[in-house]
Amino acid sequence: MDARTSRFTDRVASLFEHDGLPPIAGRIFALLLVSPEARSLDQLSGELGVSKASASTNTRLLAQFGLIEPVRRPGSRRDYYRTADDLFERSMAVRLDRWREFTDVIGEGRRTLPLATPAVRERLERYEGALSYMADAIGRAMVQWRGVPARRLARTGSGR
Repeated sequence: MDARTSRFTDRVASLFEHDGLPPIAGRIFALLLVSPEARSLDQLSGELGVSKASASTNTRLLAQFGLIEPVRRPGSRRDYYRTADDLFERSMAVRLDRWREFTDVIGEGRRTLPLATPAVRERLERYEGALSYMADAIGRAMVQWRGVPARRLARTGSGR
């Protein structure tokens, strides 16, 4: 891997690590993001200098987040991975689903916890309301975003 690609993968790894995710997941994601073709676990582990088991564990994690997807090649028994074509939408959908689940759990706690004081219930209600509002706002923004031509987004600096 050339120095610029290595720096890019390391920077993405650092961002992942700051979010509590394994840095190797960030490096795999970054490498697949800039790869023109799908890569096998052997290729990923070899290029990044990690074990195949680590590459396998982290590709499964990335797939759960909707960031990458497995690809089959005719005649090959190996799994290959690439970033999803609809990467942004897919990853946002996964995040929104998790936010909505979290909102539901907070709401259930607010309604059913027997020891919750009025102050605790109010705190949970504010948190639930904020999560719900933001999830709905992001959902509406995603619908609007789909309708904007890519060239118009590029002119405004919003990129797509």
